[in-house]
Amino acid sequence: MKKAGVIGGSGFIESDLISILLLENFDVKVSTINISMKENYEHLMDLDHSENLYVCEVDSEQKSALHNFIKDCDLVIFMNPSDIKF
Repeated sequence: MKKAGVIGGSGFIESDLISILLLENFDVKVSTINISMKENYEHLMDLDHSENLYVCEVDSEQKSALHNFIKDCDLVIFMNPSDIKF
């Protein structure tokens, strides 16, 4: 199964994209800034095939954290690349 990483994908608008990826049999990793704030991403757990969805805490200002997040992804999508500072 291919893996997609969605950086900044925990919002409601991005859930349509994540739903499509899950329906196309991707494992999907979604980044969030603070994993303890489940209200920011718990709606994604109601999507079809959410058993293939993984939420990861990633500090998008840290280059090494981004590299670790994407290292095993076949596809990477930046939903809000303006948040990423190098």
